[in-house]
Amino acid sequence: MIKKLLRKLILFTIEFIEKIEYQKIDLNQDDISKKILNSLDCNFDVFTDTGWEPAIKIHLTQPYYKWKVKTEFGKQIECADNHIIFDKNMNEIFVKDLKVGDLIQTKDGLEKIISLKFSKSKISMFDLTVNSKNHRYYTNDILSHNTICSGIFIAWYLCFHTDRNILVLANKMDTTKEIIDKIKIIYQNLPFFLKPGIIENAKTQLKFDNGVRLFSQATTKTAAIGFAIHLLYADEFAHIHSNYIESFWRSTYPTLSSSNISRVIITSTPNGLNKFHQIYQSAIEGTNEFKHQRVDWWQVPGRDEEWKRKEIANLGSEELFNQEYGNQFLASSRMLLNSNILLYLKRTCKKYKWKEVFDFDDFEGAYDELKWHPEFDPNTIDKKNDRFVVSIDLGDGVGSDYTIANIFKIETQSRAMIKKIATINDESSFFRLRQVGLWRSNTHSVDDFAYILETLIFSVLNADIVRVVLEINFKGDVLIKKMERNREYYPEIFMHTQHAAGHTYLKPGIKIKADNKEMYARELKNLIKIKRLIPTEMKTFEELGAFGLNSKGRYEAQSGHDDLPMSLINLVPYFDNDVFYEFVSDIFDNQPELVKKLIADKIDGLPDENDTIENIKWLREYM
Repeated sequence: MIKKLLRKLILFTIEFIEKIEYQKIDLNQDDISKKILNSLDCNFDVFTDTGWEPAIKIHLTQPYYKWKVKTEFGKQIECADNHIIFDKNMNEIFVKDLKVGDLIQTKDGLEKIISLKFSKSKISMFDLTVNSKNHRYYTNDILSHNTICSGIFIAWYLCFHTDRNILVLANKMDTTKEIIDKIKIIYQNLPFFLKPGIIENAKTQLKFDNGVRLFSQATTKTAAIGFAIHLLYADEFAHIHSNYIESFWRSTYPTLSSSNISRVIITSTPNGLNKFHQIYQSAIEGTNEFKHQRVDWWQVPGRDEEWKRKEIANLGSEELFNQEYGNQFLASSRMLLNSNILLYLKRTCKKYKWKEVFDFDDFEGAYDELKWHPEFDPNTIDKKNDRFVVSIDLGDGVGSDYTIANIFKIETQSRAMIKKIATINDESSFFRLRQVGLWRSNTHSVDDFAYILETLIFSVLNADIVRVVLEINFKGDVLIKKMERNREYYPEIFMHTQHAAGHTYLKPGIKIKADNKEMYARELKNLIKIKRLIPTEMKTFEELGAFGLNSKGRYEAQSGHDDLPMSLINLVPYFDNDVFYEFVSDIFDNQPELVKKLIADKIDGLPDENDTIENIKWLREYM
């Protein structure tokens, strides 16, 4: 009791002294620009959700009403009513907007709020500027925040330009006010010598003495008409009402394109195949001047499969989850690859690079579209131990569908995966395909491509160590005819399959038909899941992420192209073809002795002598 009385007395004394000290200062708790009274440089580390990060500033704030937050496991924080923490979805939220029962992010994961207490006393508080990528930090083990990326850019823009107009738009006016508030927080935390003076300060508009104006609007059919816009930030662009999104963009964009210095930032969660999808897809394809960036839900700290399961239950369906969190323009639970597989692929995929290939030195045409995995050297292929398969999907070369030559190397599965294999046919069951190269173009004709493929097969890879899986439906026979002109050509270079049910003879290439495409697609998912087929190229990953069932139950791209996924589907029958087994037989004896013994023991049903008892029990469950 005495302790509580002393605490109240101390707080009362501080509040009284501050009232006298600040009586000549224009204070306003609702004006974010007046938040900071003083700032000091500092040099120490604070603990964040990404490890220890440096704090570079300590700020003394104007007096704020005090709130006390307490969680179910005893964590508590006393802070200002507009102190930012993170809810269960990693959304920023003011403490004053929390409710008992809400889940918030802490050092130990999500914790439920069991108590929220508001104090009528107002005292100055302290704030930090953390020099890290996401600017989050733990305060009494509760995750806090002090900025956002778009807000940082806008704050930089208004400080270092003159006579410019910045417009912030969102689908709702409340959202624009929140964005403006965040920009004000960032501005206020800057050192005084960087900040232009504020001439006009309102909730939806700011004017600075360098001639920069920052103002906000909710999106309408005629938003921004009459203004020269130099920087436009449009948030939740895909959720602008469908009745006027086209009219809005028609009225807004000319005010930007009329200036050579104008910039645009558009952010949104997907919401169908609307104007946002059109702009984003064109950015991916490089047909407009926008640069695309994607952030998936699993890249946000604190989000895992358990979080996903709870969110699906809260939202009511996986379809809604895919739209809100899955970056899927056509929200559907019928995507080919689920988030677990996509997360794995995201970690393994790289941006392929063009490399000078010696065997192309005398090539008369360009081979700029031929890219390779950064760690693969096409000039050092071991023709004794290396084996390859090239999957080809042909386009028309007139700017629409792409011609694809997807290059995979045959290799043994990892030791961990060998132990997990349950269904065993022969030694080939323990080998996989890993993507190492890619040729992709929609501007080269089949004739152009044939010359490139000739050099790739007969010179770079060598015809004896490569097999070609060719989708025969579109101009496949034309390509084969052109390949036959090479004196080193022999028909077995192409994988042979039955082209029609009931045929007893095999022909070069593979025919993809409606009745086998869906079956092959489902098997592709399984091959990727058990890591027998490993895509490693970023564009391949992006197209796989948008590949799923349409309303007619057929697999196709939900947005953009699906030529790369189709080149992978072509590979499905390769795993059951004699040519795969023959190549495995060629290189099996050259594998490390430990790998050969592990495979032999697995075929014989014997456990690895180096396994623990627990692993042996696990293995027996799958034998």
